[in-house]
Amino acid sequence: MLELVYMGNVLIRATVPGAWVGKCPTCGTWCYFPQLPVTDYAGHRVVRPHNFDSLSVRCVCGRRFQTDSDSLTFVTVASLSIQRLSSEEFAVVQSYAGTETDLGSMSETELRAYLNSHTLIDIIPTQVLTFLSWCNVLDMDMVFSAVCPPVADSIAAA
Repeated sequence: MLELVYMGNVLIRATVPGAWVGKCPTCGTWCYFPQLPVTDYAGHRVVRPHNFDSLSVRCVCGRRFQTDSDSLTFVTVASLSIQRLSSEEFAVVQSYAGTETDLGSMSETELRAYLNSHTLIDIIPTQVLTFLSWCNVLDMDMVFSAVCPPVADSIAAA
């Protein structure tokens, strides 16, 4: 849950980016939707968008998948910044809720394992390493936490 912070005599709730995303069943990548933009989330109850009609989505893996309002998940979003330090070393920093966490330097093997153990948005882990082979810095979004799961998952869990 998001932290409450006192600023002087005023109690404020920290906000983080939140977004409705859909998951590609082929590669597991989560995808943003332009018609459902990233918004500030402060721990409030989210309401599933009912005006989101079923549509075919093209994933970054090249495949298409069908999604509708019931298959969307609301997630909080962290930013990940990766900088190439040398041919085999990368500096990794995660930003969430206004706080940067230096994850330290990683070898290509460690970075690959880290990326494969987290849920990226609109990029596949192998694409990250491909992009970093010709650029020195890459910023991307990743799922920090799921707030509102898809309806089908909540029904199955009940």
